[in-house]
Amino acid sequence: MRAAAGAASQASRDDQVIDVFLSRPTWVDPAFEPGLRGFLARLADLGLNPRSLGSTDYPTRAPLDEVIELLRQCRGAVILGYPQIQVAAGTIKGRVLPGPILLSTEWNHIEAGLAYARGLPLLVIHHSGVVRGIFDRGAISSFIYDLDLSDPAWALGERVTGVLRKWRDDVLTHD
Repeated sequence: MRAAAGAASQASRDDQVIDVFLSRPTWVDPAFEPGLRGFLARLADLGLNPRSLGSTDYPTRAPLDEVIELLRQCRGAVILGYPQIQVAAGTIKGRVLPGPILLSTEWNHIEAGLAYARGLPLLVIHHSGVVRGIFDRGAISSFIYDLDLSDPAWALGERVTGVLRKWRDDVLTHD
């Protein structure tokens, strides 16, 4: 009897739409749009409603205050690191760059830090070549996924399917 009640409770939890925070830039290079649309569709298929400042939610206060409030309403967070800045030459910590580097929006780092501090289940995915901060291995205790986000089918891969299901389970059990 107890197992049946637990299964019914889990089924009703699975049927409800869960708000999750999505850190992503408001502008994405057109080459990345098909893959992003595919990822958003995958989240919806899993009963997850991605919310982003400037894409689904629009601020009436300072952006940082809005992000903090939005994170309070969400049960998990996804950080998508798309290239926003390319540094062709320069130095980091006194060393000359060996070649160009790609950086994401600084908001990825701010929003990831806030979500991590709140203890939300965190999924970090970045385009191959995007480096620094939250995208450095060891920066957080979560695994960081390095993928070709310009591939229109990146969100359909077996690797992403598995991690999304595991992360969704973490979101569903997070209080």
